[in-house]
Amino acid sequence: MFDIITANSGYRLIKTEPQAGRLAPESGLAPASLPPTYSIQPYTDEETVAFTPRAGIATPHGHFVRQWPQATLILKDQDPETRLPTYSRGGRVIGELGITNPDRIIKVTVKLSGHMSLSVADSGSTGATLVSATHVLWKCAAHTHNKNQHQDNGSSATEQKCPSILPIHIQFPQSYQAEGKHWRLPPSFEATFLGIPAMFVRCLYTLSVTITRMRSYHLASWTTNKTYMTLVNFRPRTRPHRPIVMLDSVYASIKPVPEEWLQVVASMCVQPRSQAKGIRPIECHLFIPSIQTFALTDTIPFHLQLCSSLKSLRELLPPSSALLHTDAQANALSKADEYRLLGGDAAIRVSIARQVVVEVNGRKRIRTFPCGVGRLWPVPPHNLKVASDRANAANLPQYDVDLDSDADVYLDWQGEVKCWAEVTAGGFSTSSLLVKDFLVLALTPPNPRSSPLAPLQLSHPIRLVTDSWIDVDVLHPGDR
Repeated sequence: MFDIITANSGYRLIKTEPQAGRLAPESGLAPASLPPTYSIQPYTDEETVAFTPRAGIATPHGHFVRQWPQATLILKDQDPETRLPTYSRGGRVIGELGITNPDRIIKVTVKLSGHMSLSVADSGSTGATLVSATHVLWKCAAHTHNKNQHQDNGSSATEQKCPSILPIHIQFPQSYQAEGKHWRLPPSFEATFLGIPAMFVRCLYTLSVTITRMRSYHLASWTTNKTYMTLVNFRPRTRPHRPIVMLDSVYASIKPVPEEWLQVVASMCVQPRSQAKGIRPIECHLFIPSIQTFALTDTIPFHLQLCSSLKSLRELLPPSSALLHTDAQANALSKADEYRLLGGDAAIRVSIARQVVVEVNGRKRIRTFPCGVGRLWPVPPHNLKVASDRANAANLPQYDVDLDSDADVYLDWQGEVKCWAEVTAGGFSTSSLLVKDFLVLALTPPNPRSSPLAPLQLSHPIRLVTDSWIDVDVLHPGDR
């Protein structure tokens, strides 16, 4: 038997039987080569034209421990708070395997596997092998030699005893091959859609350990295999190339740094058969960060402005609408509030939607689901004059516009939207699977069937990545 002890350096496997051969925990592992020296300080004849500070020490120093009846697996450089061991692109699986009873063991192997399976009810299924790397941790040489000479395997297996602690070192490949092309490994991802037709998407990675023992009875001998498996979370890390630049508010940032904001314009049209008088289309101006690449944990700020006649705006937002209460600052939404907004019980809603595109046997199937709901609150009118030149000519404040007037009226909101914590993977693309994200603005009148205004849904593509521009507030020691 062996015990797991903890020290400043982390977990270690210690054999309690002195007669057992024990390997040093780091034996067989080549030390990682250090990068060449580099200074961020420019020389006298140089200048810095772009600078992206490195985050502080982001590599975790904990251990992932999984115990089985016959073995114990310890993986290094893991966050102790996570449920599964996590690795990034090109990550190295480094750790130790402790054998409870090394007697009569002739072979120990470890295998890193990855598989993508796509299934659609009316199209069939397809899949691809993402990773298949098998490493032999230990093998009885005497058993192999005697097997070729047709000698008794049972007695030869005891001549060389398996070490009680075996080092593990496996590296994730950079890509896999499918359809004659090389594709980057997708992250761990699962999605189930029970609509018609049903669709199932799986990208799973596993680490398995197989222990082969020699069994014998009288003159007969045979081998038995015992396999233990644990899931592995593959999470390729990516972050935006620059941060979100915002001053006190989105509106206050548009004029000082206009290059940091993107204006998305759409129009809420009037129903073709509408007989209502004085109803004009509502122009929508959505301002979002021009970077358009956000971390899963980022809070995405936005500014929304609607411009139309007062009668059209009242058709969308009655005077009793909560979206017109300027004293109602946005508080954190509960899950019930978020689902209520998604159910259509809001005239204006901003959300993040994820689209999953699967191609199976030449047929594409698309499913879209929400992964974040925004909150917004009204702000005093600023008269941005971005809708049309008629605002300049009218020069009328919002509170001084007659109901029958055709002058432009502006309504402004500021808001923010963030992905739900359940979303752990960013967008990606593989041979038969595409996952992409959108920022969605939806305008729905209170009575869509009888309203002269047609509902509007504006979807703007964005990219979701794993890390923020700077993970933590503490910079790398070399960047201070």
